[in-house]
This record gives sequence, C-alpha cells and structure tokens, in this order.
Amino acid sequence: MPTDTLPPWLDTQAIEKALSRESAPDSAELRDILDKSLALESLGIQEAVALMRVSDAEHLALLLHTADQVKQKVYGDRIVLSAPLHISNYCGSECLYCANRRGNTAVERKYMTPPEMREAGRKLIRQGHKRVFLVSGQLPNADVEYLEEAVSVLYTAFDGVGEIRRVNINVGPLKAEEYALLQAADVGTVLIYQDTYHEASYRAAHVSGPKSDYLARLHAPDTAFQAGVGDVGLGLLLGLGPWRYDLLAVMLHAAHLTRVYDAGSRTVSMHRLRPTPGGRFKTPYPLSDGEYLRCVAITRLAVPYTGIVLTTKEPAGLWRDGCNAGCSQLLTGSVANPYESWVEAPGEKTPFPIGEDCHVDEVVRFLLEEARHLPSFCTACPRLGRSGHEFLSMVQECGMKSQCGPNSMASFMEFLLNYATPYTRRMGEKLISEKLDGLPEHERGAAERLLQKVRSGRMDEFI
Repeated sequence: MPTDTLPPWLDTQAIEKALSRESAPDSAELRDILDKSLALESLGIQEAVALMRVSDAEHLALLLHTADQVKQKVYGDRIVLSAPLHISNYCGSECLYCANRRGNTAVERKYMTPPEMREAGRKLIRQGHKRVFLVSGQLPNADVEYLEEAVSVLYTAFDGVGEIRRVNINVGPLKAEEYALLQAADVGTVLIYQDTYHEASYRAAHVSGPKSDYLARLHAPDTAFQAGVGDVGLGLLLGLGPWRYDLLAVMLHAAHLTRVYDAGSRTVSMHRLRPTPGGRFKTPYPLSDGEYLRCVAITRLAVPYTGIVLTTKEPAGLWRDGCNAGCSQLLTGSVANPYESWVEAPGEKTPFPIGEDCHVDEVVRFLLEEARHLPSFCTACPRLGRSGHEFLSMVQECGMKSQCGPNSMASFMEFLLNYATPYTRRMGEKLISEKLDGLPEHERGAAERLLQKVRSGRMDEFI
C-alpha cells in the first residue's frame, strides 16, 4: 500500500454521506441495530450514525445499557487496570495542544535514566500495578533504543513481592525494523494515536515536526503489523476533530485491520483533549459528558471485540459511568513525576503536566462498591501467546469471558493480599466470594484452585 496517499479504507466521501443523516432512528430500527450488536456483529457506519442521532431519553438509556451488555458478553464484568508512565518529554514536534511540544518553555525537559525508570516501576508496583503504559515525546529521529531499554528495565523492576508483567507503549510512526525491535523486547500492545482522522483538524493542530505527517500516522498500524507486532491499538483525542467523523473513521480503521491482518485493533483509547501547561490551543470541538459517554457506547456497539480504554483523569463520575457503558480498561495511578527531585512548586517548572488522578486503591474501592465490576491486573494472554489473530479468535468465540473470570480473580487476590488497604481488602474478598457463587461450575472450580494457590503465597497464577 502506498504510504504517500490517503489509504483506501479511509473513505471520506462515505463518512460525509453517512453523517448527512439528521433523523433519529425509530424504535424498530434502533432495536435491529442493537440486536446486531448483541450478536457481536460489527456495525456499518450508517448504523453508527443512526445511534449518534438517538435523541429520545429512553432510547439513549437503552443504547448505553446494550453497550454494557455487549461488553459483559465479550469480556465479562472485569475492568483491567494499567498505569501510564511518562519517561521523556523531549519532543521534536510542535503540536499546539500538547505540553511536550517543542516550543513550550513552561515545562522542564527530562529523559528518565534507567535507575529512574526502575524506581518509577517500583512506585507503580507498590500501588499494586502489574501493567504499564509507556509514554514519551516523539523526537525527529525516534530513539527506539531508548524505548527498548525502558521496556527491558521495567521488566526488571521488583519491590520484593510483585513485578511489572506487561509493558504497552504509545509510539509514533516507525520503520518496520524499529517496530520489530520493540516486538523483540517483549512489548505488549503498540498503541498508535491518530488523535483525529479529520485531515484539516489534524494539520491545524500538528504544525511541524514528525507528528505533522498526517499520512504517516494513518499508515503506521499497517507498518507495525507487517513488522510482526502482535497487538496494535488505536487512539482518539476526542475534541481535536469532529467526534462523529472520528468515530466513523476509527471504525473503518479497525475493520481494515481485521480484514487485512485478521487481528483487528486490540484496543481503542478514548481520551478527551485537556488543557496543558504552555498549551496554545483551545478545544476546537468540545464534547459534553453525555457525548463522551455516547462515544464510548457506540464504539463498543460498533467494534464489539476491542478493548476500550478510558482514563481516571476524566471527572470521577464520568469514568465511572464509562465503566457501565462499554469500557473494559482504565488507565490510573500515573506516576507523572516519579523521581523525588521533580517537585511541583509555585514558580518552578515541572517535567510533565500533573492532572487530577486516582491512586489505584481508590479506583478499586469504587469498582467494589459498585458490586459488579471485578478489578483485574491479569496479564495471562501475552504470556500464553494470545495476541493478534489468536486473541481475536478467542474473543469472537466468547472464550475470553470464561478465561477472564478466574484469571482476574487470581490477579485481584494478589493485589488484595499484598497492596490493598484493610477496607479495600475486606470489600474485595467479599466481592470475590459473591462472584464465585455466580460462576458456572467448571469456571468456579478453576477460580477456586487459582485462589487457593495465591492465598498460599504463590504469585502469577493463571490458566
């Protein structure tokens, strides 16, 4: 596929034509679309637009509820928890909304050293994390060796009890051989944020540097798959472009990856554009909380097998509602300033922007008090080679739900025994007991065997 032209899967005319619909679906049309989603069939862009036009309050409630049902059917009631880790904010791009942008003088620049990376990993482990999501600025010549080293160092972080078991990475367009290096370093999901698929909006926000290459971003997931990367995720920065356009485009992108590589998009990250220190950009297309939840739900209904990732940097009520609208993963407990010399103080610069975030114990408490979602730190799939086509096949057969329940319970019990506050531990053990009662007999037996091993001191138990 030529990389200097618009890829054929991004049919801009089809998107614009679909968006020309202004009418809301009637009850019969809505039911037909939702039944298709409940059958775990991907939606077309015309069907997605119909969901965007839903205006009746009862119909909207049904839409959100059905998205939750689809998530439950595919992944069960677990919510996977991961932690973002910023390792560098040096960047060669001028993206007007970003604190890392090349011309921003409001932040201190920092490369984490390997000892700092290891200490940051330990801080996350001491919260209870097992999964890390690496973030860094994009340099004119991306320093893949630096990223490769960071991955290797984090896999050696150990607090005496736990360790990091899965390192995912947010990275820009690379050469095929560079993606292959990351894959060889045992990187998990390679997440490539398009931010917005709307070309005019993209070019207005990304004015210079490597990230200004709109076409390179569009083609990067193909390059990653062709280089042998097992899992590739997509990402939207909602508010940067028209959200309805971006939702349809990411649907087309995920469908293309499924059709060509039989792997699909492992995840779709859905974050809203936020103010940043030194940012020079107001949100061009702001989303209300209700529109944001609709984005989450429609993505779940349209691409039922993908993992949908939200962040606890969103207002607490919003990410909580997102867990009931199709979200399957949360980014939380960020160590944005992991090294003690980086102290935020009046009049001083900080390396990375600090936003409101939650300690993982707070997030777990909420999920417990909801008494439905099961917090999960599970990393079984990558260790068993379940990536790409194999993972998608298992999910399509609804095999993940039966695996996820017992494995999630075992990983959660590790957290409760070693890292949780006393209140959270009591609540967590109560929830596990309740969840066990609701499992089919064969799943319950598997879960009880795993839990017994963890209670006896064994770690990293899974099936």
